Amino acid sequence: MVWRRRSILQFGVIACAMLLALAVGGVGSLAQAQRPLEELPQPVRLKLPPGLARYAYDKSAGDYFEEIEPLLPGGAYAQWAFYPIPVYIQGDHPQWKAFVEQAVKEWSAYIPLKVVAKEEEAFYGMSIYRVPPIGEGIAGAARPEFFFAADGSLQQRVRIVIAEGRGLAEVTAVARHEIGHGLGLWGHSPNPRDLMYGGHHAKATGNRRLLRVPTITKRDLNTLKRVYEQPTLMGQVFPESYRRLFGQVWGERPFQRAFGVAGS
Repeated sequence: MVWRRRSILQFGVIACAMLLALAVGGVGSLAQAQRPLEELPQPVRLKLPPGLARYAYDKSAGDYFEEIEPLLPGGAYAQWAFYPIPVYIQGDHPQWKAFVEQAVKEWSAYIPLKVVAKEEEAFYGMSIYRVPPIGEGIAGAARPEFFFAADGSLQQRVRIVIAEGRGLAEVTAVARHEIGHGLGLWGHSPNPRDLMYGGHHAKATGNRRLLRVPTITKRDLNTLKRVYEQPTLMGQVFPESYRRLFGQVWGERPFQRAFGVAGS
């Protein structure tokens, strides 16, 4: 599932800076924003993660790349710039954690992931939490946060929540789907056979629930490979003027992409 809200990172960076400065500080801030800003880094193609590099795109299966939303300036796609990606899993329910770890293991065949014991170890990574029922039949959700590291490079972390009150097999299915978002599939497939389909993982059928437990399909992998073949700004060092501007507007908090309900 993804929560949706417009973000400053979707606008042209200079125009965005002018609009936000006006909203925060009025005409004086607008004049400041109009001052020349340093040149932005150019998007670069990163080395493919090992598993994706070995995976051969299956032309017969196709993909849903057009459904994936760029989250970065200039229409760049969010990717991970280092491996393995640390993943923290809330550990107060060992059996639940084991089923989430299964989903992590499956994705690790394509993009290296490493389960860590402490939440702070996944500051530059993913954190997965068990939460009370979210409502509206929502099984889980993922949210990316973008921020500048101490060296000025653009980095991210992803928060994932999985709702309680579901069978353990469904926990793996939900975790598999939400981790797919966190790895870069920020969108949904229109095909119900794909892992990243935007529908619910289970539906009521009389007195029982029919569980949809999809695995990672060739269309999912084709799409993910296309995402990682695109130039990105992740890991690139931004000029101080941009870091200072975004920090001022956001109160030194990470840039957040808040996504609205669009299926599971």
